[in-house]
Formats: sequence, structure tokens, C-alpha cells
Amino acid sequence: MQRIDIDGVPVFTADGPARTTAALVFGVGLRDETFATIEVTHLVEHLAMGALPKSHLRCNAVTDVDTTTFHATGRPEAVGAFLEGICRALADLPTERMDLEVGVLQAENCSTAHSTLGALWAARFGLTGPGLAVADGPGPEYLTEESVRAHARRWFVRDNAALWCAGPLPAGLRLPLPAGPRPERPAPAPRPQSGPVWTKGHGAGVGLLLSAGGAGDPALTIGIEVLKERLRDTARLARGLSYSVDSMALDITADRREVAVVLDAREGQEAAVAGLLWQAYTELCASGPTLAELAHAVAGFEEELDADERAVVESELADAAYCAVSDLPFRPVQDVLAAWRTTPGERVAAALQGTRPTAILYVPEDVDYAGPGGPIERRYVCNLQNRLPAGETFRPSALARLFSRESRVALVVGERELAHRDSDGDVHSIPWELVEAALPTQDGRAVFVVGRNLCSAVVDEERFGRRAVAAVQARVPAARWLPRPRTAGDDLVEAASPAAGAAARL
Repeated sequence: MQRIDIDGVPVFTADGPARTTAALVFGVGLRDETFATIEVTHLVEHLAMGALPKSHLRCNAVTDVDTTTFHATGRPEAVGAFLEGICRALADLPTERMDLEVGVLQAENCSTAHSTLGALWAARFGLTGPGLAVADGPGPEYLTEESVRAHARRWFVRDNAALWCAGPLPAGLRLPLPAGPRPERPAPAPRPQSGPVWTKGHGAGVGLLLSAGGAGDPALTIGIEVLKERLRDTARLARGLSYSVDSMALDITADRREVAVVLDAREGQEAAVAGLLWQAYTELCASGPTLAELAHAVAGFEEELDADERAVVESELADAAYCAVSDLPFRPVQDVLAAWRTTPGERVAAALQGTRPTAILYVPEDVDYAGPGGPIERRYVCNLQNRLPAGETFRPSALARLFSRESRVALVVGERELAHRDSDGDVHSIPWELVEAALPTQDGRAVFVVGRNLCSAVVDEERFGRRAVAAVQARVPAARWLPRPRTAGDDLVEAASPAAGAAARL
């Protein structure tokens, strides 16, 4: 691998076949948005790709939790034209295509909401950073030209980009990205936690989330590989309860990493799979892997490196580019393998044991599961309270409460917070300073309020009366109100439907 700079962008290259594969990576993704701007990065990606002329080049783009990547494979000159075209489009977005591309996003409907990973991240961070993956947001139709251009100006700049290229580097390649400093990416604050917890949510699988130090120590990585292998042996091969076991690491900062292990489960067997997951994890924390398990993990790594030389080269180039845009130290794959070969089982056990106070075990909402037992408490995804706080209280009419269980609810507009008691008796509270967004309906008769603590409330005249809506409107900070979206014909559209949908999803 070699590193050069082109127009201020670090470029990582390696020899390869006559056809070139290249990818332009930016350090921006879903974690850098807000509830109000979910999908803005994805929209920027679509606008840039939509500005390119038609061609037969194999090219695409993807927006992930923490990166956005534009990639292509083909003749070097065609790949070079693609990369330069993307850079020029990002420097001057064709926002006249916004209505069209918003429609494409709505048709694509590839939100990560309700995934097991999203539910785990939300349990850790609430509705910030990676936790935003749990929500669909109000929808791309709420994004304005100003907000999209501001997002591009901040994040799609040369100091926040890196390029990797396998094969001939395109001759005379230019990367005319806008100048700008590397944007500051604040680390989302985790919810306080002093020991392992378990939680429920709307993702379909079973999962475990662990927080650890940076990626430099191989002990945790080996431990996760052994954990996945044990789960394949028990949940799949011995019990026939699961098909797939996977993991994902997300670097929050250079010295803080979130690692998730997720499994699918046969319908009705989610609780059993959660039990196997927790048992395998706690046993590894206590005693670590066997010598045979360590050897098997190392042999698997070696086999992966021998299987496809080009894939390994491209993976290492991609890792170097990712580290460059994420301010992470890069380690060549052979150094990582050498560390795996010399890591003893005791260090693996210690690394896993160190994650135990941060562990979050997850099962789907409708599963009959009482937790792993012992002192492990349940963590509710949102901010549930025992009782309504003090404040002005609003309720549906006595007649409605008499004939409809769904009307046995209450709303409190207090000095410090908005609170809502649902028909099950659960109390959800949103401190005013934690209001993330407020979406009014077209007729102004209702407002959907979303909190960063994942609580939400629909305040409507029909149930709570006009005074309740006015009281909430008076309390929510002006900066948190979302403008009503506009259609392609510049007509105001009804906001009630997206708001209600978002309420159901949260």
C-alpha cells in the first residue's frame, strides 16, 4: 500500500489488475444527523450521483452509520471521470433535483429503523448518534434546500475525505472538493449504566451490545469471534434455533468502541436464543476461550487472508481510508494477525469481563422473557416514570374515558417537562430541554413531540382540547419546530400522517 495526496485528499493505492476499483470515503453518516434531518446525508449522496451523465460504468454509493462512500470499477479513465464528477457535484449540489430525489428515497425506503442494531444503539445513546438508527424520522420531504446545502458544506469537504484505489490510478486524477476543516464529530453520551441490563424493542433479532476501549487490543475481537462460534455450535447446530450469527464494531472515538453480536431466531424461540447468548457470554467472561477455540479463531483469520488476495488488498485499503476519515490508528492486516497469534486466553477473558458493566442484552418487544436473572435490571428504551409530574393536567372527556380504554390517558404540561400517561398506565416524560422535534399537523389541531430520550407524545385537540395544544406550543423551543414539507408542486402537505407514523415507529 502507498499513500499520496491529491488536491489535499489522502489517497491509498495498491497495484492490481488493469481495471481500477476506487472508492471516495467521507466521514459522515446517520450518526451525524438529527431526528429532524434523518436521511439528509443519503439525500446528498443521491443528488451527487444524479448529477453524473449516463454511462455503463459499474458505480454506486452507500450511506452508512458513520461513513458515506462513492465507488466504481472500470477502465481507469472512466473511474477518474466518475470521481471528479462526484467531487464537482458535491461542491455545487444540483438541488433543483431535490423533489425528484426525495421521491426516490421514499420509493427506496431503506431506513434502518427497527433493526436489532438500531435498537441496541438506541438503548445505549437514546435518539442521538448511532441511536438515530432506531427511528425513521419525519421523512426526507421535511428537508429544505438550505439544510441539505449546509450539511454538504460542513461534511463533504476535502479534509473529511479519503480515497482508496486498487489497480492503475487514473492519469491526471483531480479531486476538486470544497475546502473546509474536518468537522468536529461530538461523541454521543451513553445513558448511565453501572452494570449489565436487558431491554426490549421493535427489532426482530436477539442481540448483545458491549462497550470497550479502542480497536488496538485484539483480545476483545478474538473473544467476539469465539463467542459467535459457540453460538453457532449451540443455537444453530445443537438446538436448531438460529440460522445466522453476526457482529459489528462501531468506533465512537479512537478509544471507545461499541461491539454488537446479533442473532436471528426461529419464531417463538427468541427467549431461548437470548438465554444461550447470555450464557455463552458470561462463561467466556469467567473462563475465557479454550486453547482449541483460540487456535480455531486464528486459523479462520489465516484462511480468510489466503482465500482471495484481491479482496484482502481492497479490504485493507478501505480500512486505511476509513481510519483516515475517522481519526483512528491504522494497523496493517499482517500486524493484526501477528497479535492474534500471541494473545493468550486470559487476556481474552479479561477483555470480555471488562465489558460486563456495559452489557445490554436485547430481545424483541413481544417475546415472553423476564431477563437473564440475578441483579440484571431491565432498561426501558424510553424514559418511563412511575407517576405523572406536577403541572396542568389534560384528559379526554369523562364520557370518552368511560366507553373507551384508549381514552384513559392523561397529559401534563409542567414547568420542566411534558408528560403523557398512556392507556396501559405507563408514564412517558420529556423534559423541555430534551425536546428534539415538534411536528404540527396542517390544520394546527395537533402536534407530535419527540424527545431525545425516545419518549414521544401526540397532543391533539380531539382528545385533550385546544388549551392543551396551545400550552405545548408555548413551551416547545422555537428552534425545535419543523417546517411543514412542500410537495413537488410547492403545495403544503398534511403533516399528520408522517407524525403519526413516526409516533408508531418510536
